[in-house]
Amino acid sequence: MYRFRVAPVADLIPFLISLAALFLVAAPLHAVGGRVLELRQIERFEPDEVEKIVGGLFEGHSVPTAHYAIDAYIVRYSSFYPNDDPTVITAQLFVPRRDQPSPLYLFAPGTTGLVDACRPSREHIAGIHWGLYRAHVLAFAGKGFIGLLPDYTGFGEPDRLQPLFHARTEAKMMLDGVRAVSELSAEKLSPPLAPDAVFLAGFSQGGHAAFAAADNRDQYAPDVEIAGIIGYGPTTDMPALFREFPVVAPMVIKMFGELYGTDRFPAQKMLQQRWQENLEHHVTRQCIGAMQSFYPWSARELFREEFVEALFADQLEEEFPEIYRIMRRNSPGLGGHGVPAFILQGADDIVISPQSQERFVDALRASGSEVRYEFYKDARHDTRQIGFREVLEWTDAQMNR
Repeated sequence: MYRFRVAPVADLIPFLISLAALFLVAAPLHAVGGRVLELRQIERFEPDEVEKIVGGLFEGHSVPTAHYAIDAYIVRYSSFYPNDDPTVITAQLFVPRRDQPSPLYLFAPGTTGLVDACRPSREHIAGIHWGLYRAHVLAFAGKGFIGLLPDYTGFGEPDRLQPLFHARTEAKMMLDGVRAVSELSAEKLSPPLAPDAVFLAGFSQGGHAAFAAADNRDQYAPDVEIAGIIGYGPTTDMPALFREFPVVAPMVIKMFGELYGTDRFPAQKMLQQRWQENLEHHVTRQCIGAMQSFYPWSARELFREEFVEALFADQLEEEFPEIYRIMRRNSPGLGGHGVPAFILQGADDIVISPQSQERFVDALRASGSEVRYEFYKDARHDTRQIGFREVLEWTDAQMNR
């Protein structure tokens, strides 16, 4: 039985081919997501080193005290593309050195881009500031959480693109990450890895991924229990995202056109002519920072007049029904999953407005989830630092219910 292997990256390709061939015959595809294919320790951090790394993220805020030394690993686990082609997810795993069970904090980052050069695991190596995601997860690991920070599906394969905002693919990546951590038994790590509760968290697009996982858990991974979802400025509503943060729309249009067909999600019906030209080139030559400088921040400067008018008048369903159906299919969180959620929203958020977030919170409560909603008057889109203490309190309350 394929369960665990330590191998150099170059050796993974033939192994994956044989793995996929075996399970295509022996079991349905969803049965093999989350297999650990590689585990490699890369670093060990003492508490003072954790605090030094975390300090850069928490500038202007109280730096969390790290109570534990942390072993850092690269873990690669199996998952799937939208068409069920097998792939490998690369994740950073942070394990606190403690002798008691630890909750799992699986964190999905914000949008970084479509191509492999934009993978979040490259951020600290290249010295880029996309969101200091490793520092964020290390802050939780220093408090005793097992931390898992995955790259999105498609990263790690230079000839593939991230299926950006494709809800079901994000869900598989998240749920397979939980399975992979669960597979790492006492024989693989010391001290033992024993998650006693699972929290799925995410910033911006990462919140979209966390809620997608909750929606898809019953069908894709009924073996996974989720104690709670944490969304830092989660962008779950696709029409709202196109209205309020249109700079990501060209990437979404490119990927949804590829996934659903350009006849069903046509760029020519949405983007102005100048932004249609060389679309693939422009969305694959740069990561999110450059994308924000290249594309306009105004929806009316990016989209065609008839599309933008329908977008702002909430008339997409009537005027562009197939585009609307695809957007709604990839607007997760409201599937009646019943998982408790904590949503942290900034008053000056430039990506998702408080009004749109509050509509989502109301709908989430109506769908059967208990929701804590914190509104921070002095925060913008990133609420990870200002809400750190409240998140610790909330996760503790969920574990002691």
